[in-house]
Amino acid sequence: MTDRPWTHLGAAVRRRVVTLVLVLAALFGLAAPAAAERVLPVRRHEGRITVVAERGLDSTADRLLASSGKRLALIEADLPGLPRPDHVEIRVVDDAADMQAVAPDGRRVPAWAAGVAFPDLGVLIVARTRGGQVIDVGETLAHELAHLALGAAVGARAPRWLHEGFAYQHSADWSWDRTETLAQMAWAGNIQPLDELERTFPAAELPAQRAYAQSYDFVGFLAKRGRWEDREDDGDRWPFRRFLGQLAAGADLDSAARAAFGRPLEALYQEWREDLRRRFFLLPAGVFAFLLWAVSAVLLVLAWRRRRRQNRERLARWELEEAEAMARRAERERELALLAQLQTVPPAPPRWMN
Repeated sequence: MTDRPWTHLGAAVRRRVVTLVLVLAALFGLAAPAAAERVLPVRRHEGRITVVAERGLDSTADRLLASSGKRLALIEADLPGLPRPDHVEIRVVDDAADMQAVAPDGRRVPAWAAGVAFPDLGVLIVARTRGGQVIDVGETLAHELAHLALGAAVGARAPRWLHEGFAYQHSADWSWDRTETLAQMAWAGNIQPLDELERTFPAAELPAQRAYAQSYDFVGFLAKRGRWEDREDDGDRWPFRRFLGQLAAGADLDSAARAAFGRPLEALYQEWREDLRRRFFLLPAGVFAFLLWAVSAVLLVLAWRRRRRQNRERLARWELEEAEAMARRAERERELALLAQLQTVPPAPPRWMN
């Protein structure tokens, strides 16, 4: 099936339609799920996963249903033996501006978000476009599914930074902007302390980018760290999985970190800060070395081409000189032959005498 005319309506028109449906639902005493069913009439179901979508998003719903089961299984491999979500409801809208209209009652959607998860409800919302730009809705779905899976496994014991970092581990959400943000934080030394990160996780988009970047990188560091402080040992993710398992069993963050990594969380955070500085302080040197290598390579190529040109010119000059020498020899040989002929032929006798 293909996406139909509803998707071509303006965002403002769709918002008015969605708002009207919700108002009518409230007036007639309908429950929020019933309102969502009317706003999201496309419905697909398989196993524990249900996809509901706006009219015209049939093909998107089919695609997300087909991929969500495999994605969820890969995520749950990081949570072995822990509780899983019994049911997952994926709500799909065409434009991110419409997500708030289909959010569960009393829940807020960040203005800049392209997807949002409500782990305690087993509900997530993803958008196909944002501000007129098409979004990779599959990767957004993977990110939000990771939030649901971690919420089901660990519950409220997982802080926001851990949620965001874990979700990043399971989605191709890398961006150059985020790398640039981390580099600026490392160079300027304005990395937020861990105890402040959770309390002040910002609601505005720009500071949220910094908080997300910091959370993503720190959790990535934990996921790759082995039991011991050895950069060559990633532990095959088992220390990280044990850390999550300890949280699920009721341990606090520090106790879980000690059990999994042998160090308190703050010490691990300081390890990460040093690792971040090392990576990004070495980056300029690496870039300089690369540029030096590139310039050297260009100079070598130019020198090689110059040498080839000089060799061609030298060969051409030698060939010309050889041709001129041969021409001179040939001319000299002709002159000598003519002179020899004149010297060997006797003069003819006179034909008459006086």
